[in-house]
Amino acid sequence: MLSLDRPPRSLHATVTEDGYNARVIDVIQRIAGAERQADVLELLHEAKRAMGVEHALFVSFVRDDDSHESFRFLLACDWRWCREYQDRGWYATDPWLLYAATHSEPVPASHIKPYTKAQREATELALRYGMVSACIVPAPSSGGLSRLGVLGLGVSAPGYFEAEGFTTFKVLARSLAMELHEWWVRQARRDLIKASRITQDDIELLSMQRRGLGTKEVAAELGISTASVDSRWQRLNSKLGVPHRTEAARIAAEYGLV
Repeated sequence: MLSLDRPPRSLHATVTEDGYNARVIDVIQRIAGAERQADVLELLHEAKRAMGVEHALFVSFVRDDDSHESFRFLLACDWRWCREYQDRGWYATDPWLLYAATHSEPVPASHIKPYTKAQREATELALRYGMVSACIVPAPSSGGLSRLGVLGLGVSAPGYFEAEGFTTFKVLARSLAMELHEWWVRQARRDLIKASRITQDDIELLSMQRRGLGTKEVAAELGISTASVDSRWQRLNSKLGVPHRTEAARIAAEYGLV
């Protein structure tokens, strides 16, 4: 079994250790059955140990939305890193998040070049907290879902993820990232439906808004009056605690309702 008292000798030595794949896959397979966020966080810690890395974090975020409220973190690393990151408000300029918003391929972080001062500062902060070498693993969504994910895995050994063995490692890392992302989306959707008492009719209305249909078009499609459409929107906006239907549709996309 791998020991993390110090970084592994090499990525190749790590991924070719007897039973390595089986240990990592066992952890990944248990994520879908987790009931609480605390359970998933513990599995992320377990996955980190099984994969032979020192630091791991998973970020769930909404594409093209840099508000702090749209970002969710699972931290199997030094929490002070996340606190300083949040205090500086680097959400919109973080090069790792920008990469995950436009790519699906896991890469060593060294392949993602920071171009601005803020981007350089964000990567330097990760370096200070031990991510000397890091693997960035996007978790894209299908079906137009706005919420995305990115998994960061790191060690204190320079050049670790640029070496032989990365192909095997990234296959497992991508699987871990997708399971974490899918769990988060499912849980967020369940929580929102339960807390707001969202019905299937509400979801249909939200879907029409995301398709760009106006009040008259919705009324024609549903065979009801425009006044009834407006009334339904008033009730739905009240359930979600938002002032208008545009915001309601944004929240629906964020939580994977539409």
